Amino acid sequence: MVGTYQKMLVKKLLPFGAILGEEEILLPQKYVDRQLSVGDEVEVFVYTDSEDRIIATTDRPFGILKEIVCLQVVDIVANGVYLDLGLAKDIFMPTQRKLCKGEFVVVQITLDKQGRLLARSNLEFQKCLSYPRSNHLEAIPYQKTPMGWKCVVEKKFSGLLFANEVFSQVVLFQPLNVGIKKLRKDGKLDLKYVQTDVCQKILELLRANGGRIAVNTDSPPDQIYQICQMSKKKFKATLNTLAQEVGQDEYGSYLK
Repeated sequence: MVGTYQKMLVKKLLPFGAILGEEEILLPQKYVDRQLSVGDEVEVFVYTDSEDRIIATTDRPFGILKEIVCLQVVDIVANGVYLDLGLAKDIFMPTQRKLCKGEFVVVQITLDKQGRLLARSNLEFQKCLSYPRSNHLEAIPYQKTPMGWKCVVEKKFSGLLFANEVFSQVVLFQPLNVGIKKLRKDGKLDLKYVQTDVCQKILELLRANGGRIAVNTDSPPDQIYQICQMSKKKFKATLNTLAQEVGQDEYGSYLK
């Protein structure tokens, strides 16, 4: 239960907060909505406070149990660092690395032997077994390589964003919109950069012209630029990203 969202019934309302569920977990008064009544259901995040008591909060943390997230260092101690999880209590990460306050690190949310939230730097990614429904995913680049950038995709998958797939600056630890170029046999993802503003521009252009434009990826560059105001390379990359929404034929491109 610790480290996860739970839907719980209000069992009691007391001056210092609400008592939730059969486990009688405290939701402190500052998180109790004025309209909340006994018997109501409330969604909360469950964790432990500074005295290791299990409590609830309506705050939304930056990550939950097993997720891989990017967090900022807020304090440094002898055996590790504390990271901002977006809650009243920071999360501890044991490490011998020399980190500085304000620095970002990619960690996985786990539990220690006492059942408290713990961050760790050794990451265990899930294997992606099938293509996600959406081709617009969030990725956090966390390491530059000769081929591109290693990324955390949707807080659980491992991906590689190739340098030749990127048309703008990539900043480490800053979220990107990506699509799936290839699902590898090992469950890792080859990624392509998604420029959402450019994708939106093409979709709006199609809608404004009855769902069709008179260019496709085989059209001459000057014709593509005249209609879409972008290079052929960018147009081709955008249509590859929009492959599920936009089709092509001998007459041009169209909304599916």
